[in-house]
Amino acid sequence: MKKSHIVLILLMGLVQTGWALGQRSQLGSLQQYFFPPELVMRNQQELELTKEQRDYIVNEIQQAQSEFTAMRWDVQNEAQRLKRLLEKRDLDETELLAQFDTVLDLERNIKRTQLIVGVRIRSVLNDEQLKKLEQLKARAGERVRRNRRPGTETP
Repeated sequence: MKKSHIVLILLMGLVQTGWALGQRSQLGSLQQYFFPPELVMRNQQELELTKEQRDYIVNEIQQAQSEFTAMRWDVQNEAQRLKRLLEKRDLDETELLAQFDTVLDLERNIKRTQLIVGVRIRSVLNDEQLKKLEQLKARAGERVRRNRRPGTETP
C-alpha cells in the first residue's frame, strides 16, 4: 500500500471518527470551572450583578461573538480546502499535513477564545455569585438528564 494511501486513511479516520471529539472530552472536564454566558445572563437578577459586571460581561460576549463568526468562516474555508486535497487521486503528504495543521490551528484558536471568555466572566464575579452559579448549573444539568429519552445518553 502506498504511503499516501496510508496517510489518507489515517487522516480520514481521525477526522471522520472524531479524533477532535476525543480531545473535546479531555477538555470537557475543564467546563466544570466555567459557566455558560447564557446562564449568567439568564440569571443576572438572581446573581445580583452590578451594572459594571453586566456591562463587562456583555462587552466580552459581544467581542467574542464577532471573533467566533470570523473564525468559523475560516475553519469552514480551510476544512473545504482539506477535503479537496483528500479527494485528489495522488496525494501530496506534505501539503495535506500542512492543511490539516491549518484547520487544527484555527480550531485551537476558537477553543482558546472560549477559554479566555470563560476566565474573564468568572474573574468579574464574586464568591457568592460563583457559588450561586454552581447551584444553577447543577440544577440545569439535572433537568437535562431528567429530560433525556432512554437510549439517547452520551458517554
